[in-house]
Amino acid sequence: MPIKVLIVDDEIDTCRMFALGLKVAGLQTEYALSGTQALSNIHNAHPNAIVLDLMMPDLDGYEVTRRLRADPATANIPIFVVTATADPNAEADCMEAGATRFIRKPIHIKELAEIIKKSVE
Repeated sequence: MPIKVLIVDDEIDTCRMFALGLKVAGLQTEYALSGTQALSNIHNAHPNAIVLDLMMPDLDGYEVTRRLRADPATANIPIFVVTATADPNAEADCMEAGATRFIRKPIHIKELAEIIKKSVE
């Protein structure tokens, strides 16, 4: 059964880039262009993992992570926050919110795919 990844980022080009790279690595992908859209669609998408941007205009990655962790149906899905933020507290804040892993951009898609695969095995 293929690993399904939900990519959440408000930049369509970033979603497409991650989706293409992860598909090449053998993963199945869907994306949401906002935190609100991700939370609305999460139960239909049934992802095995989530790649989440931190800086989004509606709900930021911290709030999305907190809400996913608070819902028993999504509490155990690995969440990989991938961000370009320069905030020195971002990693600690993400981990406190419940992220599985904090990854600073740039990241090679192949490396991201391997991290996701290892977390879902």
